[in-house]
Amino acid sequence: MNAPDGAGTDRAEADEMMLKLVQREYRKCCELEELTGQMAEALDRDDQVSFGMLLRMRGEAMNEIEKVRRDRSILFEACDGLRERYEKLNRGYEISDMTVMEQRILALSKSRQEALRRAKEADRRVSMRLAGDRSYYSS
Repeated sequence: MNAPDGAGTDRAEADEMMLKLVQREYRKCCELEELTGQMAEALDRDDQVSFGMLLRMRGEAMNEIEKVRRDRSILFEACDGLRERYEKLNRGYEISDMTVMEQRILALSKSRQEALRRAKEADRRVSMRLAGDRSYYSS
């Protein structure tokens, strides 16, 4: 890929790459949410084996999310002319003159943020049940 400058084929290629990264992160955030919910269910059943397995799987999903974020940062660097637009879209902010592809990136970014919010809430519930006052979330 040539260094995208915000115009022409390079722009379309950069937009496509950004959309794929946001899609991948969204899927991993949904997986994280699902695994955290399953951890709560395993906790309800007092199933320590399943809980441990799910905890490892959740760690793997979190590592994948971090990898996607690093890849996204690399794309930001390579797309200097588009960096500010991509950063705003990835934070869920609308920008002027959005292309159809940017609208898709924005919609997925918002969905990703919502899935992550739900996963954090589920994590808070699990942590409070396990650690009570010693929980990360109790302060």
